[in-house]
Amino acid sequence: MDTTMLEPEGREGAMPRGGGLDPLLRPTREAMLARRANPAPRWKRVLRPGSSGPAAWIRPEADAQAERLGRRTPGTEHVLLALLAVREVARHEPQLAQEGGADELLAGLGLDYARAHAALDSGGVTLPADPRSVEAYLADIAGQGTDRLLRALLEEDTRARRLVDALRG
Repeated sequence: MDTTMLEPEGREGAMPRGGGLDPLLRPTREAMLARRANPAPRWKRVLRPGSSGPAAWIRPEADAQAERLGRRTPGTEHVLLALLAVREVARHEPQLAQEGGADELLAGLGLDYARAHAALDSGGVTLPADPRSVEAYLADIAGQGTDRLLRALLEEDTRARRLVDALRG
């Protein structure tokens, strides 16, 4: 894979409030607002390693993305959708900062949530099995940011990488 795909082209400015959040992103927005209002108590974070930081929100959001597309379990393409969804919601809601650091990498890819979701929903992109489970990728980034997760998803021959390649085609 051409690793220049991972280099950011520049940071995009935040979109103004009321700029028309895609209706598909409203559940993500609500989940992000709830997470800010009701963070897990410290004792839960201590007893459940990985229950804070990116792993605490990536998996539930990837699950939600998979469910919206009629899948029972998430693949790496749903993790990519989760990262895109969180990025776009944070651009519409300035008080919800992007969590984890993948923002610049996503901007460099030139993708948006609507295009990626539409490609998956239409079945227009052929996606083989992922080399590893979503849990394996999340375990690899324990204590690290989402930029590391995104790099891992795009460096290996994953469903996420195939989706990116097809959309950048």
